Amino acid sequence: MQKNIKTNAMRILDNQHVVYQERVLNIKEALDGVTCAHMLGLDLHRTFKTLVTISKNHFHYVFVVPVAEKLDLKKAAKVVGGKDLAMLPQKELLALTGYVH
Repeated sequence: MQKNIKTNAMRILDNQHVVYQERVLNIKEALDGVTCAHMLGLDLHRTFKTLVTISKNHFHYVFVVPVAEKLDLKKAAKVVGGKDLAMLPQKELLALTGYVH
């Protein structure tokens, strides 16, 4: 029997007694969020992705955007009071956040 693995987000929801439905895609290749949403039958207007950025002075910022949209890094930098942001390199994501891309 496989142990039920929970993400940090699921643990937070559990602690707050929020009811949610877990959906799992068993895929081998990385897919974009829009493709995953379509595979799960989800409304693109109600589906979001979490993006992690890094500034030149090594501060990390997390943005949640609609799955079909792109993050404008210049606008995002303005929001956090900086000049430049870059997407966190994928190889650093797991160690920093505990999430797999």
